[in-house]
Formats: sequence, C-alpha cells, structure tokens
Amino acid sequence: MDDITTAGSGWIAGLRARARTAGKRTLAAALAAGLLGAVACTSAFAATAAPAHASTDAASPPRAFFGLGPATKNKIDGRPYFNWAGTGGSFLKDQVAVINYGTTAVSLYVFASNAVSTAHGGTAFLTRGKSHGGLASWITIDGKHAPFTLHLAPKTKAFLPITVVFPHNATPGDHEGAIIASLTSTIQSKNHAKVHLVQQVAARVIARISGKLQPRLSVSGLKVSYRNPLSPQSSGFTTLAFTVLNSGNEILGGKVSVYVSGLFGSTESRLDAVSVPPMIPGGTDAAKVTVPGVYPELLMHAKVDIAPLAVTGQYDQGLTIYTRQANYWAWPRIPLLILIFLILLGAGWWYRRRRRHHKAAAASHERVPAPSAAGGMS
Repeated sequence: MDDITTAGSGWIAGLRARARTAGKRTLAAALAAGLLGAVACTSAFAATAAPAHASTDAASPPRAFFGLGPATKNKIDGRPYFNWAGTGGSFLKDQVAVINYGTTAVSLYVFASNAVSTAHGGTAFLTRGKSHGGLASWITIDGKHAPFTLHLAPKTKAFLPITVVFPHNATPGDHEGAIIASLTSTIQSKNHAKVHLVQQVAARVIARISGKLQPRLSVSGLKVSYRNPLSPQSSGFTTLAFTVLNSGNEILGGKVSVYVSGLFGSTESRLDAVSVPPMIPGGTDAAKVTVPGVYPELLMHAKVDIAPLAVTGQYDQGLTIYTRQANYWAWPRIPLLILIFLILLGAGWWYRRRRRHHKAAAASHERVPAPSAAGGMS
C-alpha cells in the first residue's frame, strides 16, 4: 500500500456531508462527481486528515478537508473523470481544480500518476515519484512535469492548467492514470510514537490514442470440479475457477455468466454471477463460480460467457460475447459404486473359474501313465 493509491466509492457520501458543514454544498456536489478515490495509510478519508504535527493527546484539531476534479474556464464542470482523445504527435489543454474546504491551510503535493492493475482486477495509481514514462509523462500540470507543492489558504481553491502532449509513438488504445493531490501529515500518538500519514485524492484520467482499437476479453486457466451427491436422486455442485484477462487495448469490464449441461440434456446456469471491474489492458481478475443443482450425467459441458462493459463515457464498437468452454466427468456416485462392485464380482468369478480350469488340467495330466519301452532278441 505504500506505492499505490486505490480507487474508492463510499467516501463520496462523506464528502458531501462534510461539504454541507463547510457551507459548500453546490461546489462539493460538482467536485464529488469529478473525484475518483481516496487512500490513506491508516484508511482515513483524505478530506478528514489531521494537519501536520497534530497530537492525539491534545483536543481534536481542525481537520484538513480537500479535493480536486476536472474544471473548465476556472469553473468545476462536473465531469466524472478526465476523458481525453488524440493522435500521436497531437496535444490538448485542460484544467484541474484543487479546493481546500477546511479551516486550516494545507500544503499539497500535486502530480500525475500511472494506473496499475491490482490483484483482483481493479485499478490503482502509483504514488509520488513512482511513475516513470507512460501517461504520467505526457501530462504537464501548471507548467510542471514533476510533483510540486501547492499551498492553499483556508476556504480557497486553485485552478491549474493542464497540457497533454501525445508522443508520436504512443500505442493505439486506452491509457489510464490520475491527477493526484496528496497531503503528508505527522501525528504523535499517546506513547510519543510518530505516525506518518499520506492521504490522497485522485481524479481519474483516460486517454485514448486513435488507431486500431481492439476491445477483447479472454478466459484462461479454466478448471472445473464437481462435488458429487451421496444420493443418486440428489444434485451436486459444479465449481468453475478461471481468470479473466483484458487481452485487448481498451479498458473493459464485464458481466460473467456460466452454464453447465449434461449428457442427457439437463442444464443449469448462473447469469451475471460475477462482475469484472473495468481493467486496463493487460489486467486480470481471478474468479470462481459455483453452480448448484447439477445432476451427474457422465460427460458434462461447462461454458463461461463474458458480456463486456465499457467505461461510462467511452465509445466502443465491435464488442461481442467472449466464451470459454470445457468438458468434464461427473459420475453418479452410488451407481458408480454398484458398477465397480459388479465388475469386481465378475472379475473374481472369472479368476476362480480360470483357476479351477488350470487345476483340473493339471490333475488330468498327472493321471496319464507314462509309455513303457518294449524290446527283445529275435
């Protein structure tokens, strides 16, 4: 967690509630639409971070309360995120608003960051100084490429110009990152230990480079297992474990449905069993789905379907259902045991009969007298 900023959702309601306390209802609602997430080493919300050098032994100090989001002509415009498009070698200009809602001054680090895929398919953003190359290197904020410090007095805001230069060799498709405002604080606990907090708010950025777009999801590592019922009249459970991979060059999520059918025509399914979050190209999400009510019908068939979903505000064409299939065996347990018993019984009978036959042949051979030799003088 030291090197990434994760995206959140439940904090938006808290942002609006605190904004009413700060007397900024309208402004906060517009800003909240433009914010993507917040993170803190102590899981605290960025807008309620204690200021630097605050002590938990003292009375509760004034809280830092800040945010940022897309803006146009020095006004917060309510865009849910920065959505840019261009060709290699082109450039564009935009604006970001950074607001201090609190009653104390804050010093914020402002910087651009690249997105990375998390273990469960989500998106995270690298912290200050960790992004090298990629979308972050295309962005200049207030004329600066590197992270810089922005000082904001209480109840003030700053509108910072953004310049984006798309390199000539930029690969077609979606590139994701964020513009981040970061507050670093030091809190002294009751036992005089210093706790360093890094609390961040991120405004998402998606930049689409024109060219050959390839929206594509794929399923890999599909493994199917079956839990057999004891009763021949009962159904069992089929479990499908697999990994969803964004193997194209666009940001895509999806809804996963699974289907299980038997040799004799039975079919069970779970529709929209798993929601895959929007993943950057190359991102993966491991999933496991259990389908109940499956009767063992010897040779079974399992299928995984993914209905792709694009990010709201992104235009995608050529989307289709992505499928992966596999066969597996599901033997009825009791009939199988009976069959094995009958096979063993038959094998035992055949073995005893063959042994008796060999014994009888050996005894018959021992009862035949040996031929005697005859001879004499003539």
